[in-house]
Order: sequence, then structure tokens, then C-alpha cells
Amino acid sequence: MCEYMVQHATTHRMISLLAAGETTRSDAVISSLTDDVLGDRRSERQELIKPGMSVNAICLRDGSLDCVHVRWGWTPIWSMGTMPPMTCLPLHLVMRSRVFDRVKRDGRVLVAVEGWYDSLDTGMVLHSRNLDYTTLRQPSPIFLAALAQVSKSFNGCDGMTLVTHEAAQKKRQRLLAFTAEDAMGWLRPDLEWPEASLLARHNAVGEDQLEHVLASPPALPCR
Repeated sequence: MCEYMVQHATTHRMISLLAAGETTRSDAVISSLTDDVLGDRRSERQELIKPGMSVNAICLRDGSLDCVHVRWGWTPIWSMGTMPPMTCLPLHLVMRSRVFDRVKRDGRVLVAVEGWYDSLDTGMVLHSRNLDYTTLRQPSPIFLAALAQVSKSFNGCDGMTLVTHEAAQKKRQRLLAFTAEDAMGWLRPDLEWPEASLLARHNAVGEDQLEHVLASPPALPCR
């Protein structure tokens, strides 16, 4: 599954893009904001994020979009420290299991990225460190669905896990990703399993929108 994410240093433009995607379906407005974001991204410092590192996430707080900083990797308090930090969890599990009720209610967030690196889907042992780099075919930010526990006073259970769903085309788990036009659906306060299932099926980024490149992680700064 996902081993690295590529993210930029600031998220204020991403929040503006999300807000525009929610309030207007005007292609011209969204395209203009996307161009602004792409311009910022070219001048900003890219960061390669690995599990255990801090990531910028976008949440809905008191009706407004806000940014939180959280570590990638979540250890639920009910696990009593018996499991390693979780970096990915399947959608059907987090939305249907009662043990995730609190974090699915209060902790749904979006992580804006340029792309991510997956381990290769192969049974062969490779001597090189090649990975599958995934990004959108059309240059634009990708918003990954995630769950985050962020306490007012940091504790060891705080962290973030990405959410996966079954990709119909490949019959395997893939990161649940959205464009700006559809990402706000993940932050709906009343989202439950039936709505989340439909959201993943009809609004998530499809395989035909993605581009895969065999690559090695770039030598980018780590947060």
C-alpha cells in the first residue's frame, strides 16, 4: 500500500480550492483556482512524507475548513499499544465497525497531495527500490480521505490513517481519493456507511483519471 506521499508546504490554497468545489460547479472558477494552486506548487518546497512524519490535513471545524498537523500513523487507544501505528484502513471497516465510531464522527480529514508511492503489485522480489508513483493525468491536487485523532494536548494515540476502498477495475484496495469538486463529501457531518459507499463508488477518482509511473522516491526534504 502507500509508502510515501508528496505534499507541499502550505494548504491555504487547497482550502480555497475545496471551498470553491463545494459552492460552485463553474469549471472556469475551479480552473482559475487550480492554476493558482499549481503556480504556488511550482514555487513551494515539496516534501516527501513517510509514516511517522507530520502531515498537513484539512478538517471541518465548526462549519469552517481548517488545517491540522498530525503524524501519519494512528494507534487507537483501545488497542492498548498492542498493534503498530496503522497507516491505512479499509472504508468498509472504519464506517461499519463500532470501535471506530468516535474517529469516524469527529476525525474525518482530507490530505492534499501531488501524488503517492505504492509498493509494486508483484510477487517477485526486486533488487531495485522501484515503486509505483500515482498522480492525476490532469495536473491538479488530489485529496485523500483519512481519519485523524488530534487531541488538544498531544498524547501518544494521536495520529492519522489513510482510507482505502476496493477499486472495481482492479479488485484490490486503493487509496480513497477525490478531486476538489467532490472531496467535501468526505467531510459531511452526517456521513454514514451507505453514503460513504456511494461516495466511493460514484465520486472517487477513477483509474482512468490516474497516471502510474515506475519510479524511485525523489530526494525531497522530509518533514
